[in-house]
Amino acid sequence: MGSITGGGRYDNLTGIFGMPGLSGVGISFGADRIYDVLEALDLYPKEATNSTQVLFINFGDKETAYCLPVARQLRAAGIRTEVFPDKAKMKKQMSYANSKNVPFVVLAGENEIAAGKLTLKDMTSGEQQMLSPDELIKAVKKA
Repeated sequence: MGSITGGGRYDNLTGIFGMPGLSGVGISFGADRIYDVLEALDLYPKEATNSTQVLFINFGDKETAYCLPVARQLRAAGIRTEVFPDKAKMKKQMSYANSKNVPFVVLAGENEIAAGKLTLKDMTSGEQQMLSPDELIKAVKKA
């Protein structure tokens, strides 16, 4: 695997800054190198490589205000949850979910808000269902 740290003594370290005669010592940990070793040895916990279980799509301020308390409920239930940070095109948000291998996406538009529910989309099967927050938590935990 090779070395993941390095260091040594550096004579006249401050000489280039106009203070000759001062030496120094230092060490370094190679974050990239550590990552490569953990990856090669398959030592990352599965939760670290697939951190988000549910992504809330952001349709705007009103919808986000509706989703944030539900996202809090999911997190309290131990479900790794993310809310897309800004209103963007649906395609961009869905592409983000696909690139991170997020298994579920939650959509809350006018119809869902009026019904007091949310649409849960299974990103693998494409199946969608409108659920209450409690039903949504149960469905994600069951999967």
